[in-house]
Amino acid sequence: MFVVGLDPGHGNMKAAAGGRVRVIPSLVAIPRRVGIAASGLRLHRTTLVQFEGHQYAIGAGAPLRGTVYESIDESRFLTAPIMALMLGTVALVTEQDHGPLALVVGLPVAIMQEATGVRGVVKALQSRLSGQHCLEVDGRKVQLKVERVWTRAQPLGVWADWAVQESGELHSGARRSLIGIVDIGFNTVDIFGIQGGEVHAGMVAGAELGARLLLEDAAPDYDTPYHELLWRFSEGTLAITQQAVADWAGEIAGFIRRQWRKVRPDMVVLAGGGAALLRDYGLVDVIRHAVRCDVHLPHDPVTAGARGLEKLGRAMLRRQQMRHTVRLPQTGVNSHAQESEAGHLRQPAANP
Repeated sequence: MFVVGLDPGHGNMKAAAGGRVRVIPSLVAIPRRVGIAASGLRLHRTTLVQFEGHQYAIGAGAPLRGTVYESIDESRFLTAPIMALMLGTVALVTEQDHGPLALVVGLPVAIMQEATGVRGVVKALQSRLSGQHCLEVDGRKVQLKVERVWTRAQPLGVWADWAVQESGELHSGARRSLIGIVDIGFNTVDIFGIQGGEVHAGMVAGAELGARLLLEDAAPDYDTPYHELLWRFSEGTLAITQQAVADWAGEIAGFIRRQWRKVRPDMVVLAGGGAALLRDYGLVDVIRHAVRCDVHLPHDPVTAGARGLEKLGRAMLRRQQMRHTVRLPQTGVNSHAQESEAGHLRQPAANP
């Protein structure tokens, strides 16, 4: 079975499979047919996905090809445009060399926490992704047979990218140390703590402090749609000052201090598109001072979650096949799977 790690962020759709990684801006539009009105003009390049009888443009050029679909609601994951975006990304990363697929999907902490009352979204997403999908990607017919779907909190993928070896075992440091995860995305900042393969429930939290706030402050018009903010930033036409990034980093640091005031991790893994932004502006030390420990930045912070989710998927399949392998974190934040895993994976324990 071919494992795909899928990290469907509001800013970028990231997928990892078989040593390949694809990153596509989370932009999707319903293309307009302009006919001879565009004669002599070149349409902006984008990826076209035919799904459930409709065509969608996905990626960087999508806003210039038609009517943009935009939502930051949890139920967005169940809509046809976002399904086309997710499955189109999976098709691009798997190419042609796969059989049945196992998807490990990373979702924001707020969705994965039972208290939020959105567990139905998680189960519906598993059902929606499972089964046979027939689509076209840039004119190429693709059939995706998804046999298993696991959902995990997005920061768990970041941890696994650092902690899980290719053999599926944890390296020695991951078995002993209390590791904090700070995952800065487009819409949310998710924080997590893991020690000895178990989630530290007191370190789990999320807040809408993602890069979207920074882009909104940089836009001349506060009512600028999210998709336009994302597109202008990806095209380099949205000017962001050093001071603005510093102020935003300070907000994130304050959130972390409040949530982790009674704990001190041995190390923090900093990831997500926002982490790359802080690195580019030389502001990683703002987070380092907040967490009061060493900070590890993956070589590619944007795709760390997808790479780690793929590692988790391979380890879970190996556990099912061999009946013993790496001890995977399950405590504190609910993890959902499309099928029963009793006897294969450790079930969530009660919160302390």
